[in-house]
Amino acid sequence: MTKKRTTTTTATTTTTTITTEKQQQQGNSVIKKVLKTSANVSKKSLSSIRSVLRHVPIKKPPQVVRWDFLGVGLSYLWGMINRKTLPVFMRKPLYQAWINIFKCNQDEIPEPLDSYPSLADFFSREIIQGARPIHSDQGTVSPVDGRVLACGEIVGDQVEQVKGVTYSISHFLGCDPQTLLKNKNSKLFHCILYLSPGDYHRIHSSEDWTIENRHHFPGTLFPVNKAFLKLIPSLFALNERIVLTGEWKEGFYSMTAVGAYNVGSISLNFDQETQTNCITRDFRCKNLEYFSWGGVGSHSYDVNYEQPIPQERGQEIGQFHLGSTVVLIFEANDFQFNVKQGDYCKMGSLIGKCK
Repeated sequence: MTKKRTTTTTATTTTTTITTEKQQQQGNSVIKKVLKTSANVSKKSLSSIRSVLRHVPIKKPPQVVRWDFLGVGLSYLWGMINRKTLPVFMRKPLYQAWINIFKCNQDEIPEPLDSYPSLADFFSREIIQGARPIHSDQGTVSPVDGRVLACGEIVGDQVEQVKGVTYSISHFLGCDPQTLLKNKNSKLFHCILYLSPGDYHRIHSSEDWTIENRHHFPGTLFPVNKAFLKLIPSLFALNERIVLTGEWKEGFYSMTAVGAYNVGSISLNFDQETQTNCITRDFRCKNLEYFSWGGVGSHSYDVNYEQPIPQERGQEIGQFHLGSTVVLIFEANDFQFNVKQGDYCKMGSLIGKCK
């Protein structure tokens, strides 16, 4: 009996082993089929992506679709919608709703509401003559209607963008700010002005100066409200911006228009080549590096104007087609601001003067 039982047990064990091996072989076969199918799907997906990319308008140098599609893509789409011509019957109620929500001063609007073809035209509208007189005293005037986020002397590379949060000046301008000083004993000063949706959105010169260079940093498009400024360090150095640099009586002078989420469109009166808020970018642009603090917002397309472009205090330079921020960075032997963080300024009002 014992021998028979032993023989039966051995046979059962052998059968179990063979069955297990067959199951493993079947399992491996299934895995191989799944992997092969996945590879085929991946190839098909890549092929589909390539066919889509072929239809993206390509310009030279070669372009690719932006990685930060949420910010830039939706801003680009919003910009297209804003530029669409509206039926005449829709214009007045839509613009009137905008005026009511964002508390625009309707008395400053020079034309009937239904004369503005699109929301972009209404947003970047002119105001009536004399609505923004330029301050009679000598000194620096506000280039826009906006609220002061920060102002003062620049000491070191990190400068406050809102209380307690900083951004890098060298990253923002694309160079070491100390190399910009024309005079050894001079200091650098800055002023950040935030424009709300209800503000006048044309940008004017804050001083008598000459524009010598334009630096376009494609960057990304984060919102620039207080919540995001507190959340994201160096936000101004990450966002798309146009940096205009040149000289004034004290030395180096710069004015920067910073784009933001849904408000990336910036135009210059004297330079029609610059195009912001684009869905495609040069594939060599370092801003395409995915969330690389050393890449995003650090690469710029530079233009050195053959002839310096003179600007007078109060002269219109350009416009936001949906708002954002202007940053002044300039050199002076000594400068006294007569505004502080939180103050609201109208374009042409005095914000400070050289001592």
